[in-house]
Amino acid sequence: MESVMQRFIDQNQKNLSYLGIVSSIETINGKPSIKLTTSKYIGAIPIISPMNGKAVGDLVVTGRFGENAGELITLLDSSIKPEYSDEFHLVQDSQMTPPIFIECCKYIDTYFEAERLKWQKFTNVTKTEHQPAGSTLWDDYHQRSSINPLEFSIFNNKCNILTTNHPEWAQLNYVLKIAIFELESTRAPHRIRSIYANRITQLKIRLREKTVQPTDTIKKRMSDPFVIKKLKDLAVVILNNRSNEKLAWRMDYAEFFERYVQCLLCDVSKKKGAREIDNPHFGISVNKRPQWSLNYLEPDIVLQKNMEQIVVDAKYKSHIFNWEDDSEELKETFRHDFHQILAYCSMNTMPTKQGILVYPFSDFACHKMKVNSPITHSDAIVYLVGVPIEKKRIEEVKEKLSNIITFSES
Repeated sequence: MESVMQRFIDQNQKNLSYLGIVSSIETINGKPSIKLTTSKYIGAIPIISPMNGKAVGDLVVTGRFGENAGELITLLDSSIKPEYSDEFHLVQDSQMTPPIFIECCKYIDTYFEAERLKWQKFTNVTKTEHQPAGSTLWDDYHQRSSINPLEFSIFNNKCNILTTNHPEWAQLNYVLKIAIFELESTRAPHRIRSIYANRITQLKIRLREKTVQPTDTIKKRMSDPFVIKKLKDLAVVILNNRSNEKLAWRMDYAEFFERYVQCLLCDVSKKKGAREIDNPHFGISVNKRPQWSLNYLEPDIVLQKNMEQIVVDAKYKSHIFNWEDDSEELKETFRHDFHQILAYCSMNTMPTKQGILVYPFSDFACHKMKVNSPITHSDAIVYLVGVPIEKKRIEEVKEKLSNIITFSES
């Protein structure tokens, strides 16, 4: 089994590295086993079988405390999005729907194929002629000739012509503009933007001379050529803005928790009449900066109302869960967090500094800590707050945070 396990690690090394997972073989009770150590990422990757080299399932890494990131990611708007890889395709459906850049790539490739087909359809146009026909617009003729008798020999006739510039192609040109816009945006990976840069430039030049007809729907017909059916299927996906791809994805979960806390405090600060400043930089100047020096301090959130400030720092750590644990590791990491929030709080002139350390927890919890300096007679109050990471409890958490965050002028 050890050789099979080693083959499993070798074949999945690239996939595991995408999530920062370190793999090794360890012997437990005399039996070999595979140990996977996760990193800062949550996400999903396909798993390759060591027996046939094919993807047979997915490995999903979730948050440490059982929370559902998928239901919360939509609340954070564009402040943080999962990162997707078009190199790894999942076997199962994922809770994360990737952006449509893959379909946009396929659409552009298929559009070039469709152009070479020179797809023609009959379309009804109005031609100005000097002879009447069965399709003459007589109402138009009577109106014009009564105003200007010199136009008595000019007739506007409706006729069908076979052309490549028909309404259905004009609608597909509209979807092409959407695909180009998507691939030029930051939602598409830089590698993809580089690959398609020349093709996009060519298409932009061609679109200047083409008819573009905005549409919300694409009508598919049994009589359409195969490449046109393929192009229309992709157009429907792009218009619906929902990808059918199953791509591997990852997200820095510490950053996700930070954005989640910022989202919670956004409404609270407005209710208090305060201004929320996310990730401000407190610059550090030095005559001759050493390589190991910091350039700036960066708290996660500063709430400010007039001259009062409350500094908030979010930490995706298990301290509140391990309230009764006295391990040295917990003490050391909390010492670092506590010194950090006190450093942030020192950057205002308030006699009593206020800070909040926010950790994940199964329920809302709040513990007040007060630091007093007998030298300067100044105080620092730091609240240790635990918040549940659940969509259904967001309003409850906001209400309880509102009770903690107070300004003297409120």
